[in-house]
Amino acid sequence: MPVRREPVARRFARARSGASAVEFAIIVPVLLGLFMAAVELPRAFSVAKRLDLAASTMADLISGTNPAVGEVYAAARAVATPYDIEAAGIVLTAAGVYLTDGVAVARVCSSAAQKDQARTVGSVIGPAPTGSAAGTRYVMAEVKMRYAALFRVFPTLSNWTFSYTTLWPVREGKAYWGNPEVVLPGGQPCPPV
Repeated sequence: MPVRREPVARRFARARSGASAVEFAIIVPVLLGLFMAAVELPRAFSVAKRLDLAASTMADLISGTNPAVGEVYAAARAVATPYDIEAAGIVLTAAGVYLTDGVAVARVCSSAAQKDQARTVGSVIGPAPTGSAAGTRYVMAEVKMRYAALFRVFPTLSNWTFSYTTLWPVREGKAYWGNPEVVLPGGQPCPPV
């Protein structure tokens, strides 16, 4: 007498020997993804906050004591510790506010950069900071860096670029044409208003 075989679906439903292996195979990738996200997202947030702090620190330093630019870059690296911002593009700019057709605009007076392009002297940055009058001088620090993810399985994280700009009024500068200002290396004082 021939052996009668049950349908495959019914045999599979009754089988219990491989259930835990199947559950494990389904749950482990989800748990690994959650673990990587739990590590990567707070790290990305911390890197972003450190870059923002580095931009503020550089703007504060160049607005006051006018130190050597290398010291300013070193201070940014120190503030960003434990994260490596050696690959970050940094642009420091001294700017002045001028009236153009009755509108206050900010123009570059001098600029210095590391791993990025310095701004062109005389170029327009954009509208003047709120509350600025013609003749106002300020400094601007810009930091831009591509995020280096620990886990390369999320391609979106590798495409994140953090960019921060900090404007700071000149605190202690040498007075040129009645306006205290900062002159970055290789630059000239802002032209008179």
